[in-house]
Amino acid sequence: MTPEERMHLVAQLLEEEYGAEEQGETGSSDPFRTLIGCVLSHRTRDANTARATEALFKVVATPEEILSLEPDELSTLIRCSGFYNQKARNITAICQDLVDNHGSTVPHDRETLMSLRGVGPKTADIVLSHAYNVPAIAVDVHVARVARRLGLADPKAGPEKVKTALEHLVSPKRYRFIDNGFVRHGKKYCRKTNPRCLECPLRGVCENPQN
Repeated sequence: MTPEERMHLVAQLLEEEYGAEEQGETGSSDPFRTLIGCVLSHRTRDANTARATEALFKVVATPEEILSLEPDELSTLIRCSGFYNQKARNITAICQDLVDNHGSTVPHDRETLMSLRGVGPKTADIVLSHAYNVPAIAVDVHVARVARRLGLADPKAGPEKVKTALEHLVSPKRYRFIDNGFVRHGKKYCRKTNPRCLECPLRGVCENPQN
């Protein structure tokens, strides 16, 4: 089975398991909120990210408004996300950069996004995909793990090589669907420890079942 054939089967099975609702989505999220939400998501659970983002954006809506907050005010608002002092410093630096260099607008190219403090490839790709409808697969730990175990990327490939491998195997209009599907699958079945391989709907096409 070629990698292209394997990916085709994987996509079919993901649709059967999770539905195809992501497939036709377009970028509609607010770029600034998406960017700050990604910063808040580092090393915390989704629920904590959502709580911190909601708390912050009840008070502010723009880079200028965040810069008007006292440092302890910002840290308090995002405290539930964890590592809140470091995240507050990163958010402040990002907002200052946006105001000084980008007209208070979030950039829409990957290289410029990654020049912002605390913004790496995954965050840049999420902003591009979710806010600007630019085709991109954002490789997090779940996407990387699923891709490697399925044999769609080299077992030792880093995130950028995983991204390249996946984006070569599927058309750009399917990037968002594959990205979301791999994240959901990594959380539900293809876990880092104690993966649910015997129940996994992708077991028949997986090169590395764990049990």
